[in-house]
Amino acid sequence: EAVISNTKPTFIPSPNQYVDKLLIIKDALQPGDPPNLTNIWQAVKTDNIQEVYRLLAISEANIVNTTFDDIVSIELYHHVVDAQDSSLEKEQHDPLDCQRIKDSNDPGNCLQGCSLLHLACQGGNCVMLELLLQFGADINMRDFHGRTPLHHCVALGNNSLAKHLLRRGAKSSITDEGGLSALERAMEKGAIKDEELFILLNGS
Repeated sequence: EAVISNTKPTFIPSPNQYVDKLLIIKDALQPGDPPNLTNIWQAVKTDNIQEVYRLLAISEANIVNTTFDDIVSIELYHHVVDAQDSSLEKEQHDPLDCQRIKDSNDPGNCLQGCSLLHLACQGGNCVMLELLLQFGADINMRDFHGRTPLHHCVALGNNSLAKHLLRRGAKSSITDEGGLSALERAMEKGAIKDEELFILLNGS
């Protein structure tokens, strides 16, 4: 019989209590200054929790849902030219058809549309994941291929983070652009041996 853990999510204190006490210097952005998008992306990528917390706390703008597209030109990624308005439009693809993923055999190699939360799922640090969630990260945001952070965890075989997301409200019923849910993607990899994960995937 499977035993479901009742472990509570890691608590990250709100930055407001520190800002109010002047323990964090909240520098206002000058007109025209861009948010620290590149810096926070790099901080999440390098698993620098302290720097991520600092950037989220001092930013006047909401940068917790920053995406790869916000900081990197996507011209080298997927796009099509719309014949009517000649603008670049996203063309959704099954992640299994993505050439970048197929060439590298790495489900995380295509970052187009990925959020900081998607990126944190690749890092594997539950504290980083919870920090972003407590600052308001969209737990069900979909990337270019329609994958949620939960899809990324399942694809990478990171069961502990997948279970954390599910306990925090991630929806396993959301399908990617290949028409498959996180549960179905997990089953593509073979039998789900983690009974707790199987129960959580079926229950959300």
